[in-house]
Amino acid sequence: MKKVAVSKIKFFEKSGARLYIPQSVVGDENFPFHDGDLVKIEVSNPSIKLTRPEWWEMLDWNELRDTYQLLPSEVRDKIRQRGLIRD
Repeated sequence: MKKVAVSKIKFFEKSGARLYIPQSVVGDENFPFHDGDLVKIEVSNPSIKLTRPEWWEMLDWNELRDTYQLLPSEVRDKIRQRGLIRD
């Protein structure tokens, strides 16, 4: 069964925003994250999606162009499709 809760988002001028996730949600056995986990946030209208990032999504490929060239083509394709490197 899907857990549903209502919460507030608080915006901060310099640091972004924080979204409180109620204990009833984070305490659910299906909640996939733990304290300190990295979370990928994808925005689409009208929702957001929280997932675990892939290792290649966390690097600045514009600074690692030599390494990028050594990656398997399927990983390079994913990086290009996500717009994580400038051509």
